[in-house]
Amino acid sequence: MWWGFKLELKKGIRTKKLWAVLLIMLLLYIPVIYLLKQGTGSGGEMSGEAAMAIMIQFITGMSMFFLGIVAIVMGATSVNKEIEEGTIRVVLSKKISRLSYILGKFSGQSVVFFGAVLLAVAVALAGLAYVGVDLTGNVVSDVLLLNLVLFMVMVEFLALGYILSTFLKSSGSALGVALVLFFIIYLVIPIFVQYEMYTHAPGDISEGGLRDLKADYYTKYIFYSPTAQVEVITSYVSDYREVKKTVDTPKGKVTYTKSIPTYNGVGHAIRTRWVNVLLLFLMSAAYLALAVVRFVRMDLR
Repeated sequence: MWWGFKLELKKGIRTKKLWAVLLIMLLLYIPVIYLLKQGTGSGGEMSGEAAMAIMIQFITGMSMFFLGIVAIVMGATSVNKEIEEGTIRVVLSKKISRLSYILGKFSGQSVVFFGAVLLAVAVALAGLAYVGVDLTGNVVSDVLLLNLVLFMVMVEFLALGYILSTFLKSSGSALGVALVLFFIIYLVIPIFVQYEMYTHAPGDISEGGLRDLKADYYTKYIFYSPTAQVEVITSYVSDYREVKKTVDTPKGKVTYTKSIPTYNGVGHAIRTRWVNVLLLFLMSAAYLALAVVRFVRMDLR
């Protein structure tokens, strides 16, 4: 396993996989840093809570799309491409077990992702300092936890891609199926689940209640989707406080309820939605286990 890990790690750096993932993450952070800078104005300051709320809203939506595609495509072409090139038979001829090979390969690619995440954390913190945000312990921990959650998304999509790579011997076919599968998981299924959710939602449901209902539906029906679980987790970085307000209208006074969000942090969201965090771990392990079982039994000719 250690041999396969070192080989894949060196290959990831040599083939610029690390830099490709890092570039994508940087391209996601640069616009949000620019947006924060514009929001502070000349000589202005922004609180850490306000900056993190904007960053989480912007980063999670965009990054899950691009990083998810990169991870599932990388996984979908990991094994079958080496079968096509014949390199896998050379590697296994060195008395390395199939189990050690695939676990080492997967671990090496995961470390490549993790290295890119750590570099992205440094860039994000530097960007927040640039726009005038005070880098308190809460801000630093929120940035780190946010990127760790994104790392878990990449690992799960990578493991899902490995399943395709072991079942489809053609890397070209696996690539096409991976893209279709990603869009189904990322876009199509959540649309149907949300439609069902809104169909059964009470008409007078509050914003906080709607968030809880969505979390319940996503946890029950899209537990296999890492993007859905992260969407649930990040929606709990803030809690909602219901405030009643009264306004004068031509027909008299009208009282309505307004939901005011209060930022509590990524750590709070993870503690509140620990079930969804656990699902990220469990589904990654399940996908990888299925890929390993398939690879151990597959014909490599």
